[in-house]
Amino acid sequence: YIYIVTSHLIHHYLAAFAFGADTKRLQEIFDFHASYQRPIPPSITTLTRDTYRKEIRNRDAYTSYLNLFTDEIEKYGVLKTVRYWIFKDEMLAQLLGGLYHPLIHLGYAIEFNLPKVTAEALAMMACCADYPAPVMKHLNDKTEDGEELKQIMNGTETALDIFQTLYKDSDFDNVIKYTDETKAQNVYDNSVVIKKLREYASQWHYKDAGSSLEELFIFSILLFVASGIREQGIKLDFFLAHAVTSVHAIYTILPYLTPIQAELLLRAHFAETLMYYVARGRPSLQLDSLANYISSQVIEDSENAWLDVIHLALKAQESHCIKAVRAIATAQIAYGNPSSFGNDILLKAAQVIVDIGGKSSVPNVAWNFAGIGFKETWENSQNDMRW
Repeated sequence: YIYIVTSHLIHHYLAAFAFGADTKRLQEIFDFHASYQRPIPPSITTLTRDTYRKEIRNRDAYTSYLNLFTDEIEKYGVLKTVRYWIFKDEMLAQLLGGLYHPLIHLGYAIEFNLPKVTAEALAMMACCADYPAPVMKHLNDKTEDGEELKQIMNGTETALDIFQTLYKDSDFDNVIKYTDETKAQNVYDNSVVIKKLREYASQWHYKDAGSSLEELFIFSILLFVASGIREQGIKLDFFLAHAVTSVHAIYTILPYLTPIQAELLLRAHFAETLMYYVARGRPSLQLDSLANYISSQVIEDSENAWLDVIHLALKAQESHCIKAVRAIATAQIAYGNPSSFGNDILLKAAQVIVDIGGKSSVPNVAWNFAGIGFKETWENSQNDMRW
C-alpha cells in the first residue's frame, strides 16, 4: 500500500527532549535525521476549502496542502483547524493511514504547541491513501448526535476479549501468509475479512472517552510487547509498535475533541489495530511471560527502575525505541499499574523494548517486519523485510 514516508526527526528529537536529553544528544539526533532530509517540493496548485479535494491523496500535492493548512491555522488557530479537518470526508481514515503516521505527527504537534508541525501533519493526512476506510465503514457519516452511534455500534466486549476471540477464529486461518509481500494491503483487499473485522470492531464496549482511552492505551502496549515473547526468544513487531505510539498521540489530542469526535477517533484506532493484528499473523499474547520478564540490563538496588529505562531509551539509536518507551511511561504516569495484569507490567514492557529495540540503529535488526504471528518468523533467525 502507498503512504507518505515521514521524517522521524521531530518525533525522535521531541521524545528525547521530553525525557531530558542533554544538548549533545539532541544534536546527535538532529544531525542523524537531518542527513536524509530533502528540500520541500514546489507547490503544484493553490487549494482552498472549496477546492481541497482536487488533489486529495496525491502525495505530489504535499506542499499545496501544507500551504492550505498553514493558512487555515493562521485564520482559525490550531485546535479549530484540527477539529474541522480530521473528521471531514474520508480524512479520519487518511489520518490513520500510512501506518498511523499523520496521527503520530499530529500528536507531537499538539503536545508541544507547534503550529507548523500541525500543518505538516494535516498535509500528510490529506496526501495519504485512505486504505483503512473499509474497516472503518461503520464509522462513516456520524454526526454530533451520538445516539445513532451508540445504538448501532456499542458492544459488550473488552478489547482483550475481542482480540482473544479473533486469535481463535478459524475463518482467518491462511487469509494472510508469511510469504505475502504486502500483508496489510491483502487484508484490505479481502472484502469478506473486512466485513468480519467490522463486526469485531463493533463488539467493543465503549464507556466514555477517558476510560475507553485507558483501556485502549494499556491494551495496545500489551499487544505490542506480549505478542513478541516466545520460548525461542523475543521479537517485537514494527507495525504493532505504531499502535502504541499512535494511541499516545490520541492521549494528547483527546481533551480538545467533542465527546463524539473522541469516540470516533478511538473506535477508528481500534478498528485499524484489529486489521494490523490480522496482517501480522494474529499472534498470541504471552501475558504471563511478560509479567515474569527479567531484564538483562536491570540495575540491582536501583532507586528508580523507570529512570534506568529512560536512560537506556535516550541512548538507543533507533527512533521508535524511545517513542514507544515514552508512550508507556505516559501510560504509567496517567494510569498507574493496571490491576488486572499484575504490578510493574508497564515497566516490564518498557524494559523489553530497550532490551530488544534498543540493540541496533538498523530498524530491521531492532524490530521484526515479517509478522510475529507466523511460525516461519520464529523458525527464521533473521528478520524478514516482508510487510
